[in-house]
Amino acid sequence: MSASAVPLGEGDRVLLIRLGAVGDVLRTLPALHLIRTGFPRVHLAWIVEDPALDLLAGHPEIDEVIRFPRPELRAALRSVRPAAPVVDLRRSLRARRFDVALDFQGSLKSGLLALLSGAPRRVGFAPRHCRELSFLLTNDWARPRSRVLNRVEKNLALAERIGANGDEVAMILPEVPGDGARAESILRTLAPRREPVVVLSPGTSRRQAHKRWPAERYAALASRIRQSRGAIPVVAWGPGEEGLARAVVDSSEGGAVLSPPLGLRLLAALLRRAVLFVGADTGPMHLAWAVGCPVIALFGPTDPRLNAPLGSDHVVLRKGLAMEALSVQDVLEAAQGVLRRPAAVSRPAAPLFSRAALSRSAGGQPS
Repeated sequence: MSASAVPLGEGDRVLLIRLGAVGDVLRTLPALHLIRTGFPRVHLAWIVEDPALDLLAGHPEIDEVIRFPRPELRAALRSVRPAAPVVDLRRSLRARRFDVALDFQGSLKSGLLALLSGAPRRVGFAPRHCRELSFLLTNDWARPRSRVLNRVEKNLALAERIGANGDEVAMILPEVPGDGARAESILRTLAPRREPVVVLSPGTSRRQAHKRWPAERYAALASRIRQSRGAIPVVAWGPGEEGLARAVVDSSEGGAVLSPPLGLRLLAALLRRAVLFVGADTGPMHLAWAVGCPVIALFGPTDPRLNAPLGSDHVVLRKGLAMEALSVQDVLEAAQGVLRRPAAVSRPAAPLFSRAALSRSAGGQPS
């Protein structure tokens, strides 16, 4: 492994590997921006799974978005030709003749993809900074300065390994005009008097149910926000979460309203127009701060040092490892503090941070 960074070549074809989850994909965008800014002429492709595919489609800094066929690969395992989709994927990647593969995920699956791509230079994380011995599948290692870094900063360390340097940390996630119009229409229905909207997101994936704050507490919070601040709490939900969202609304004594079904891009457009987001360490939480919406981030078993939202507008709440340790009053007081702030005249299209500020803090101090 070379001791110093080796910059990309001007005509390099580069594959970014960050398959999921949504929050992890979002936290790779600042590294993408650093690479695109430093090397405007390289060809950048990104391979990603279905949940985050829409977020990257049409992104101005990506030349090509490649869908990772996870459902087809799973189905193939039960078929008489289990290797066929892998062979097809390998053929498709190698036909693109990548010079460099960047493994931002640091897992066995992503390391295998880097190898399958045929890229002669495969950049990944050094031992102790990745999982499942994925460093054995890469041949150029980035060594972040610490194992306890916000994931944004860790990803930037990988970008620096290929010579992408700079102090600017930018979240580039443009809004499609049609999504903005649809979000405005939804808000006119949910808040007909143009009341400020607070987005509550009670769901998590089934695998991460340990991150959930109890539904009855979201309901009580919604009722008290409505009574004390006159804001409209809107309960957002994703696939498989509608029942949970309805339970929050039904128990809120008329305080909360249910959002319609929202894809990630439409949720992003809604969050750009909301005054506050409240939720756990999930994709929607990262989407909220990525588009400039103030966040109350509820933490328990996961580490805020790694996963907190970036910026001084946000509040991180944590009382030990159990989500139940956070009371309704804890969250209400934090929400009221944010809602008492003067309303911003406008929000930047791309939230910006400095590297120095990023290294000092990530979303404030946990309580």
